[in-house]
Amino acid sequence: MRTFIGIGMSEEMKEALAQIQQQCQKNCKKGNFTEKENFHMTLHFFGETTRDDISYLKQAVFETAQKNKAFPLYLNRIGFFQRGEKGIIWAGVKESKQLFRLFEALERNLSRQGFAREKKALRPHITLAREAVAYGSFLQMERNVVVEQKEMLVDAITLFESVRIKGKLVYRPLFREPFAKK
Repeated sequence: MRTFIGIGMSEEMKEALAQIQQQCQKNCKKGNFTEKENFHMTLHFFGETTRDDISYLKQAVFETAQKNKAFPLYLNRIGFFQRGEKGIIWAGVKESKQLFRLFEALERNLSRQGFAREKKALRPHITLAREAVAYGSFLQMERNVVVEQKEMLVDAITLFESVRIKGKLVYRPLFREPFAKK
């Protein structure tokens, strides 16, 4: 099974992201746009994971949640990772100490459970589209798309499974742990 740990988006944030995504679609010839239900922020991607590993992943999620407090997350822009004429379009969030503390705590707890640290540094974003091709350039799209400063409270982390159900990609929560009340 393919798994990752991330931050699920509130319904209000999903709606805001869907509105931004619609603006991006108008600026694209084509693209594989993320389903609204699948909006999330990845903290650690594992790829293929065995069923035996799930209990260790749950333990790392639990320990991380117990050491963190709820914090605000703010949308602040769109951006892209360009690969030739195609690219990944994403919504960026304002970087915060709390978000990076969460990431570091998760990495430490995963390491204690025997998992390798994430190879890349945290680049906080929410993927809106893959394989996107812009009408003009991605820089033009970045200027054309209006991103309202939307806020949501991050109060839990989730272990997700990535599965195809009837041909549709679904990020199914396997285990969600709320942050400790402090």
